[in-house]
Amino acid sequence: MTPMETIPLIRPERPKPGRFHRLRRLLADLRSQCSRDPLDRCRWMRLPCSRNSTSDRPKDQLARAGEDEAAQFLSEKGCAVLHRNVRFPEGELDIVARDGRTILFVEVKTRRPGLFGSPSLAVHPGKQRRILAAARRFVFLCRLESIAVRFDVIAIDWPEESPPKVEHIPAAFLPEDF
Repeated sequence: MTPMETIPLIRPERPKPGRFHRLRRLLADLRSQCSRDPLDRCRWMRLPCSRNSTSDRPKDQLARAGEDEAAQFLSEKGCAVLHRNVRFPEGELDIVARDGRTILFVEVKTRRPGLFGSPSLAVHPGKQRRILAAARRFVFLCRLESIAVRFDVIAIDWPEESPPKVEHIPAAFLPEDF
């Protein structure tokens, strides 16, 4: 395979949404825009985003597919994805989600098996400091100082010709001074 060739990604089969899925989503979105809950209002804030990247590099394609898979995984677990790929000068937040009254900052690492070790090992202390700094700015901008915060990691091993293996590590690292 040449370096510029695209990588075929095998996605798992998922059931199609129900008949009134779009209408329910639209009504839920309208309710959250007018809500008094700061977590509901937070999802409508415009934040700097790097989601529009259209790089053809196989590494970037794998990373985007992994983030899509992680967002789907969180949605299936009952979490509401508020923002994706929020970029600040301090760093980037891959996924910002809501789990009840807790805000989740989720770092997603996607790898091919056997390359560079386990994906979860890539969230080293330097990366954690950048995530914490970006999360502090996010909390300040959205005025969420009174909301509980959790930092998760989703590690995805995605073999060449099979569906991905998703590992969710809740509370992967705990800041002392957040």
